[in-house]
Amino acid sequence: MLYRNTAFKDRQGRVFTGDIRAEDGIITDIDIISEGGEDPVLPPFVDIHIHGGFGVDIMTASAQEICFLSKKLYEDNVGAYMPTTAASSRENILRAVRNIYKASKEKRYAEIAGIHIEGPFISQKYKGIMEEKYITPCDTGLYDDIKSICPDMPIRFTVAPECEGAEEFCRYVTANGGLVSIGHSGADRELCERLCSAGAGSYTHTFNAMSPLHHRTSSVTEAALTGREYAELICDFVHVSRGCAELLERLKGDRIILVTDAMHAMGCGKGEYIFCGKRVYCDGTSVKDTSGRLAGSVLTMKRAYENMSEISGEKNALRMASENPSALLGLERYGCIDKGKRIII
Repeated sequence: MLYRNTAFKDRQGRVFTGDIRAEDGIITDIDIISEGGEDPVLPPFVDIHIHGGFGVDIMTASAQEICFLSKKLYEDNVGAYMPTTAASSRENILRAVRNIYKASKEKRYAEIAGIHIEGPFISQKYKGIMEEKYITPCDTGLYDDIKSICPDMPIRFTVAPECEGAEEFCRYVTANGGLVSIGHSGADRELCERLCSAGAGSYTHTFNAMSPLHHRTSSVTEAALTGREYAELICDFVHVSRGCAELLERLKGDRIILVTDAMHAMGCGKGEYIFCGKRVYCDGTSVKDTSGRLAGSVLTMKRAYENMSEISGEKNALRMASENPSALLGLERYGCIDKGKRIII
């Protein structure tokens, strides 16, 4: 297909207008006509942490419902995403994995680029909305069970370094093609660095569900801010204030990954929902349980990109929303508008 006189942004954030030829959504040629242009096409976003949206809860959804979510995300310029589970029974997690894998065979819309298992290997103190009864010591058997269902798909675990067996689990998972992210943890910096040495490469929703920054006490947040690992950021100015988002950008702007952490209320509006076994309420801006604790978000990747653009500029925000998550997952078809890359128009 030929898209004539189409404005787009290149890797450096510059805007050009040209004719873009694509086959099956992959750019085969770009003929630049001029500099500048109105309403430029953006590289597809990559969301590595999303529990659902548009009424679809990853933990309970059928493969068909997940395909519907893929279509709706695609309409919001999401080219790839990692459906994210929550702490639950092994049976429930594996059932969700099977449905995610079935849905991944649908390639027309947002591509399922892997699965993010958030829980059950987390801290009870920093569990957030997760159900405590499902928190367990690390178990490589769960990774093996998941890989037996989807052997060709990257699996990413959020793990608390203080969780029993965390280092051995991290080494095993990363040696066998998986990824580990540090999160839902009250560990100190030294323990986090040990898990990074064992293969962990990122921090899950930085500032949230982790021991906070304190000038005399080591913490997960300190490790996230000072390490070279990638740091997820929910840039909705609810989970993280604008000031803390600015702080993170100044300290490690080239290693930030924008995520939504969205749950199924995203795109559905205000009302009551059930999430992680609890009754929660969406006010249109945030989702909270009856105690006022945040329960996922209703953030979209487009809004996350726009919010970060206010802080860091569009070029840097694009890197955080597309290039950085692509690099973490090893996705070659995302990150910029160029030959061989995917495009959504």
